[in-house]
Amino acid sequence: MCQDQAHVMVAICRSLGIPARYVSGYFYAANEPDLASHAWADVCLDVETRRWVSIDVTHSCLIDQRHVRLAVGTDYNACPPIKGIRRGGGEEVMTVEITIEPV
Repeated sequence: MCQDQAHVMVAICRSLGIPARYVSGYFYAANEPDLASHAWADVCLDVETRRWVSIDVTHSCLIDQRHVRLAVGTDYNACPPIKGIRRGGGEEVMTVEITIEPV
């Protein structure tokens, strides 16, 4: 859902001639410990000074210390939170655990 909302925000900005980019990362919410993978939009407010603002449409806020930026790109395909290539045969198992805590 957040990926779709970020895409819509980027598309609307671009359709209005405002530079925008897609951001993938993580979001920490103490009351939702399983919520981690997230997406939001960077919007350029002033091209001359390169002033960008990061907007989390899903949570209706600017990004703050709860947001962890992983990658920036034109869309999700340019910066997914997990991407890799496996070559060769054999069997393998992959287990991933991500913990986000305030410092």
